[in-house]
Amino acid sequence: MFLNETRHAINVEDASCDAQRPCSTCVRSHSYAVAHAPAGVELPPHPECTFDEVSESPPVETTETPKSRFERLESRINELESLLREKDRALNTFASDQSQPQMQHHPFASSSNAHTPNLVHSNGFNFDGIPGFANGNGNGIPTNGISNMYPNYTSSKPQNGTNGMDYTQFPNASGLDNLAGVASLLGNAPLSEAHIDSVSAGLNQDTSMSGGFQSNGSNLDIVFASWPVNLPSREVTRHLVEAYFAFHLHAVRLFHGPSFLASLDLHPTDPRFPWSAILHAMCAIGSLYVASIPPTPAPPPEYPAHEVFGARLRTLQRRPDSFAEQQAKFAKEQAEIALDLGHHKFQCVQVTVMLTWFYWCHGRWSEAFLSAAQGLRVAVPCGLNVCPPFHTIAETLRPPAIIPPAKTVMEDEVRRNTFWLAYAMERQMGTGNGWALSLDDQDICQLLPLRGDQFEQGILVYPSERQWSHDRDLLTTHKDEQIDSFILYVKATIILSRVKSFNLRFKGKHYVGDASVVSPNNSPASADQQEIFDIKDAPAFQELDKMINAFRTSFPAHLKSPIIGQSVDPYLYTASLIPHLGLILLNEPHARPGEATCVHADRILRAARAIVDLMYNIASTSYDVSLLGLHSIMCWFMSGRVLIRFLKAAMQANSDAQIPQLQAEIVFIRSMLMKAAERITLAPERYQRMLDEYLFNSTGQTFADSLPISRFSTECTISLEEDSTSTMVPDTSRATDVFMQYRAPPIPARPTRR
Repeated sequence: MFLNETRHAINVEDASCDAQRPCSTCVRSHSYAVAHAPAGVELPPHPECTFDEVSESPPVETTETPKSRFERLESRINELESLLREKDRALNTFASDQSQPQMQHHPFASSSNAHTPNLVHSNGFNFDGIPGFANGNGNGIPTNGISNMYPNYTSSKPQNGTNGMDYTQFPNASGLDNLAGVASLLGNAPLSEAHIDSVSAGLNQDTSMSGGFQSNGSNLDIVFASWPVNLPSREVTRHLVEAYFAFHLHAVRLFHGPSFLASLDLHPTDPRFPWSAILHAMCAIGSLYVASIPPTPAPPPEYPAHEVFGARLRTLQRRPDSFAEQQAKFAKEQAEIALDLGHHKFQCVQVTVMLTWFYWCHGRWSEAFLSAAQGLRVAVPCGLNVCPPFHTIAETLRPPAIIPPAKTVMEDEVRRNTFWLAYAMERQMGTGNGWALSLDDQDICQLLPLRGDQFEQGILVYPSERQWSHDRDLLTTHKDEQIDSFILYVKATIILSRVKSFNLRFKGKHYVGDASVVSPNNSPASADQQEIFDIKDAPAFQELDKMINAFRTSFPAHLKSPIIGQSVDPYLYTASLIPHLGLILLNEPHARPGEATCVHADRILRAARAIVDLMYNIASTSYDVSLLGLHSIMCWFMSGRVLIRFLKAAMQANSDAQIPQLQAEIVFIRSMLMKAAERITLAPERYQRMLDEYLFNSTGQTFADSLPISRFSTECTISLEEDSTSTMVPDTSRATDVFMQYRAPPIPARPTRR
């Protein structure tokens, strides 16, 4: 019998029950009641003891105490841990035997990265408040290398017998108390929205490719169950996105920064939350500006600088993808799937623009070329290349655009900016090859972008107050209220497009006798086969030449100089370089540096030295030149090629007065390319190596060795030429043939070059 069941019958505060039937206490109470009962009161003949009535139900089991429960759980955990340790021991032994030869040259052995950009960018974002950036020592992104950059790689080795759990949240307590604290966290967490990420639960990893991101305060990260699986943790993703907006040149035009950063605070299932492919691309680019993430390893010295297909390099390096490469791959895969399904069509254009810059930055020429072309081709069915009312007059089965109209001014301007960035990227990459462009300028009828401050505020500006891409005086007239450095940058890119189209179509038009490319003083019909055709008198050539010169002098007064003090406007700086590059591209095929009377040679020499002057201006500041963008670096490279041509001519003429100056200018250009390679290691480094190779091919090994630059190794080139998987260095005669004076052939013979 249980004492708890008797307390309602009698007061036994000071008495004890002897478990008799009836108990002695009830007998005494009954005897006392009979002896002192009033007259007329009838009492039962026997005492009524509640202990006589025993419940037939089985006895209730004693509730297990919390201590006993956690002791049992701890025992079970220890048992499971021992089994896991035995399994991991066997797996690690097998893995070490298989991967030891390959991991000894692992590219991520370095735990730090000295690539530290300026902390304030012209985009207006101050990076001092972002922990873990630039120095890698804050409380944001950890500094232990790539080990914490891959949440999808999990560690199979438990730490200190705790299965990866860290109980530092519960100091000065036993393991049992710590386990109770963890259980309390599990009981309080809303399981429908969050869970404990066992990958990032306080693992102190080395530089191996395992583990997850660690949090700032505790080592138990609460992550959204619906968070995209291939992204870093929410906190690190936000840091990389902030790095992207703070340092990347095109970020504040490709997206509306404040709105995008605010959308990151939404739940991942919210329809306004950014698409994961965009976040992957931002993480890939943002990681280039973060010191705690190792950069993509540079190619070996023997790798040809002219190599177009980047996959061949991967077969030589035999390494795993870097963090940036993996994030770019995730972005590309998701964009391709979305395009196949017809989802996120406009966002696919944005992702393609970012990936084009990423591939170009890493010297992956073929992927950059294809990505740039795809971006423009996808933009066409989205209707980004035209603006009402300039649609086709034909009746079609498809609408002018496969995406719905923009709902807000901000959304409309973001679409317009995205198209112009895709256009600029494709045009700028086209200056380095002789291939046709992906979209004709005559098929573009779009408004120019808004001024930067109006774009940020979402101000509506009517088309009557703006300029169209097909305006006749687009390049020489600028509306006072609708001009800034980005608009000039777009206009300068249009110049490159027109020069490229002229060079591409010149032979075809000349063959059919097009009047725009025929000199009035020397027509093809009257030209002798040995007579040099004077292209500078052709109407189309003169029009382009005047347009470029007029554009250079038409800049508004407040946009004349891209450098004010220590501040540099990267868009304005590039817009100032492009007219000089346009003159080089227009005149170089017809220039003869060895002849003092050649007008084309004089023009390209002046243009090249104007680019060098702008390089001297930016070198006098503390600005990080890697933040300028890749097209500025390409302009530097092209000016170096021109100066090398004149250096070769000066050596042939034994001109001691010109050789030292040309030599100093070439060495300075090369030093600036090396400076840019300190941050963005691959593309500037490839340009610098191509400049060295061109110098060697033009002046010879002896003269190249006399310059204060690294020696060009002919042995490496020979070894690669023996490999069928590598691209050989171009022959000197073929490389310089494109710069020979064009000769007009007799009709109908095909034009030839000398």
